[in-house]
Amino acid sequence: MYSLFVLIAGMLQSAMAAFNGMLTDYIGLMGVSLIVHFSGGLLLVFYILLFVRRRITIRGMPWYLYSAGFFGVLIVSVSSFCIQRLGASVTTCLSVAGQLMISAVIDHFGLFHMPKVRFCIKRIPGFVLVLVGIILLNL
Repeated sequence: MYSLFVLIAGMLQSAMAAFNGMLTDYIGLMGVSLIVHFSGGLLLVFYILLFVRRRITIRGMPWYLYSAGFFGVLIVSVSSFCIQRLGASVTTCLSVAGQLMISAVIDHFGLFHMPKVRFCIKRIPGFVLVLVGIILLNL
């Protein structure tokens, strides 16, 4: 079930990047990031008020967790900028390749209190296939 959720989230991420790329023509790169985060935040506030019914506290977290919002703004801005120049497929492939690389590093070293999952030789073919896919998309 979780795999299906992640698959759907990936589909939505690519559709979002395409829409954000189109929005850039109307309101510019920083406008896209502002609108996306403001409207998403506003919808989330309404959802929390109507359905969650409990307070959200932000105290006691490690300092680096506050950078997640910055990463979100950066991801929206970069993907919105690149999707118009590279296309949806290439932008998504490069994004997935970047996610795979940093995920392997996070897993291998157990960064950010994640469980350690050592990198093994069996993973190399998957990484090679992603690289070959990026090369083929760019031909």
